[in-house]
Amino acid sequence: MSLAGWFGPGWRHGLTVGVLCALLGVAGSAMVIRAERGRLIADAGQRLADYARVMALRLDSGLADWAHDVGMLARFEVFERQPAQPSMARRLLEDLKGRSPTFSWIGFTGTDGKVIAATGGLLEGADVSARPWFRPGLAGPHLGDVHPAVMLAKLLPEDQGGGADAYFVDAAAPVHAADGAVIGVIAGHLTWRWAEGVRRELAVFAPWQPPPILRVIGTDKLVLLGPENERGKPWPQERSAGGWRETTLPGHPPAILGFARAEGAPDRPTLDWVVVAQRDRVAVLAPLWSFGLWLGFGTFGIAATGGALAGWYAGRVGSTIQRVLGGSAGRDVARQLEQLRDQAWRDPLTGLLNRAGFAAWQKALPPLDEGCAVVALDLDGFKPINDTHGHAAGDAVLRGIGAWLQGNLRDEDAAVRLGGDEFLLCLIGPSAKVEAAAREVGARLNAMLRAGVPTETGPLHLGCSLGVALLPRDALTMEAAIEHADMALYAAKRHKVPVRGASDHARVE
Repeated sequence: MSLAGWFGPGWRHGLTVGVLCALLGVAGSAMVIRAERGRLIADAGQRLADYARVMALRLDSGLADWAHDVGMLARFEVFERQPAQPSMARRLLEDLKGRSPTFSWIGFTGTDGKVIAATGGLLEGADVSARPWFRPGLAGPHLGDVHPAVMLAKLLPEDQGGGADAYFVDAAAPVHAADGAVIGVIAGHLTWRWAEGVRRELAVFAPWQPPPILRVIGTDKLVLLGPENERGKPWPQERSAGGWRETTLPGHPPAILGFARAEGAPDRPTLDWVVVAQRDRVAVLAPLWSFGLWLGFGTFGIAATGGALAGWYAGRVGSTIQRVLGGSAGRDVARQLEQLRDQAWRDPLTGLLNRAGFAAWQKALPPLDEGCAVVALDLDGFKPINDTHGHAAGDAVLRGIGAWLQGNLRDEDAAVRLGGDEFLLCLIGPSAKVEAAAREVGARLNAMLRAGVPTETGPLHLGCSLGVALLPRDALTMEAAIEHADMALYAAKRHKVPVRGASDHARVE
């Protein structure tokens, strides 16, 4: 059995519709997936920027609180006493360190830079005037950026921020005497491991798991906090103050970065760090795979359903047309529809247009601005052929005339069988040319008829008469032109001689 036999008369149309649905679905799906990708990237970027902002606020608020604590501590009366009382000062410093364990070391120095009192007695008597926090601390509240402290790192145990890779942030404030004179500096070293603790705490509440990578970038564009292999190294991109971007960092897969700056407040010091939150783009776009899979299944389902319905409907239409046309009509629905159209528009005997086909030809015709020759044509001697040789012979003559007209007229012209032995020809073109062409067609047709039309009973001889009307010379509409041509035809039959006037008419002998 052939493939058409298996799938029915509409299978080609169903397949075509299915393929078109699939192509449209793929194009639509691509647009939807592209839009969804943009949405996922933008959503992840905004959430990463928010995540980085939380880290920046935590860092900034922590630093501000410690700077405030140091500033408040500097106002205690015990530090204003002259001469200084190291034991009392040490107890107060120890008390603050106990309440705020992120302080690795707190000390009280004189204006000469020598440590008067300190937590754990560390560095008491040592000269720290060369430390970067001392001079700014004499001038006012000060926050110092992350830095290593080799001496304290060796003296402090690891659980207090000492040991290898120990880094600190400085907070310092001046101590004033009752008369307002500066008499010393209170300084605190905050362990940088505090920032690691904040990062770990935020990781628990991160919007994704595993949590995004967090980095803290200093004003000198060095990585202060981040992966171990990046700490202390330059940040390879611009230090953005906020927002997000899609980018690729050296040694990393494509990623989405969210930015936030620890800007602090006008009334308190800040270190102007930038926090960067990073998430791999592959992880961000992971939901797109399942979304695309469902979209693909949906597109396939719609294409298959549309194709099946179109094939079923076309099959039903094809089967109906087959019953109308007969079993030999074939299975191509388009060809079947063309056959139905031909049956509706063409004379079944001659193959020429019928009245309905002529009406359709007129509707499809552009405005006849150039002109048109309308020829009304009638056969002479046709009735005797029917009476003498029978209707089969008459039909053969009509078929021969139809074949001759189809072979001798242009594609844009129209040949119509109005009924019986009456015909109508429409030749499109400039009036002067188509008038001569109409007469030439009439003369050649008459010559063919007089020579004899081949039939089963032998050549049968007859003639024809015609009347010609020109658009727009003789009439402005097709209906009026046909009426003029009919009048010319009747005159030709009546007078049996050519007559010329407003409407040309002739009997072709």
